[in-house]
Amino acid sequence: MSTQRPNVVIMISHDTGRFVSPYGYTTVNTPNFERLAQMSTTFDNCFCTTPLCAPARAALLTGLYPHQNGMMGLPSDTLGDWDMVRKDRHIAAVLKSHGYRTVLCGFEHESQDLFSIGFEEAIHGSGKGHNGGKTITGAGKDINNWFEANPGAGKEYPFYMQIGCTQTHREWNRYAEPYDGKGIWKAPYLIDDPDVDKEMAEFQGACNSLDKGLGEILDVFDERGLTDNTIFVITTDHGIDFPRAKGTLFDPGVEVLLFMRYDAGGWHKGKHCKALISHVDVYPTILEACNIPVPSGTAGRSFLDILTGSEETAVRDAVYLEKTYHDNYDPMRGLRTERYKYILNFDAQTLYDVRIATAPRYNWFRFPFAKDKREELYDLWEDPHETKNLADDPAYEHIRLQLKSKLARWMKETEDPLLNGPIPSPYHLRISREMKELAENADEQLNLENSHEKMV
Repeated sequence: MSTQRPNVVIMISHDTGRFVSPYGYTTVNTPNFERLAQMSTTFDNCFCTTPLCAPARAALLTGLYPHQNGMMGLPSDTLGDWDMVRKDRHIAAVLKSHGYRTVLCGFEHESQDLFSIGFEEAIHGSGKGHNGGKTITGAGKDINNWFEANPGAGKEYPFYMQIGCTQTHREWNRYAEPYDGKGIWKAPYLIDDPDVDKEMAEFQGACNSLDKGLGEILDVFDERGLTDNTIFVITTDHGIDFPRAKGTLFDPGVEVLLFMRYDAGGWHKGKHCKALISHVDVYPTILEACNIPVPSGTAGRSFLDILTGSEETAVRDAVYLEKTYHDNYDPMRGLRTERYKYILNFDAQTLYDVRIATAPRYNWFRFPFAKDKREELYDLWEDPHETKNLADDPAYEHIRLQLKSKLARWMKETEDPLLNGPIPSPYHLRISREMKELAENADEQLNLENSHEKMV
């Protein structure tokens, strides 16, 4: 066991779900994820808190649910103008306050200002959002250059490095050539169509590109002798960008890959963990491993014992899920146990977000499942693709009521503002204030304009 404080590296890909070979997807070529899995604990049942980019990342990096940290939508003035309200809780800010050097490589998507959440510097085309950052290509070289310029990193002082890349977000052809060398994986609810196969090949090529970049980064740490005393957290924000996935609370929308490695800490290698884990649990686990106090009110639960202990203990009996804003207002809350999924739709007339806005060829997805009910209940053991809604089935009434009560208690305990009614976006609130102020002075303003017209 090391007595030095560990360095921390968190790498977050985009829209990858669990689509790498250690999770059983054999149609992609991801040898570096295989290499990582051999040296890490692989979490088979980790879920994000929300199937949306910025809110998912903010939850992972604060240990707070989106409705707690304020990031309930995207940090874009065209999509609500959201930002974190608990920036002091970002892991970069916490580690910085304990003597860590903090650097962003690529992009972050959880705040409108990377320096306000604790980063001291940024490399590799760093910025916010899809257009502010780079692909993972070349990140290894830039990271190596940063170590050259900061020779004390990991030796004289610990560092926190957060790596964000655009892989595997849509527009897959910008990353690599399509790949179908091992065949095409396709969800059973997608139609048989050449265009579907084409998109899957493009996505698989992007996954291969992500894997190559990961390998280059791991090589840098190995070659510099920094691997042993570094905590590695390799994950993604949420599920893949296909129907019944990104933008929904179905499993393909909220399931995420998670690999965690810390050689000097004695963490398990080559192990698959079956315990139910939420992304918010990663935050307290890292802080505990760094011997840093976990901020009070943190929603996540540390699972450090799983990484070091001889037995796999339960962390939680349910993961909690939410969606408030993405391309539009679509308030949903839900929870998932090992067997059941319960979803409560607060606006039952909105169709599921199946990514039509960003997918130019989605006219060939004959997607038959629309959100036409207020409540949804699925038995995941009997119906793993979540196509049979049991919410109205009398045989499952006791299950529905039990899960609904658990969800209500969680919303109350975490002070979910949705309990008090619809949630306006920051943009909505700003425009409302502007119009209210204008209305209070409208007569004076109009009289002034009329006098100007008469003068002309």
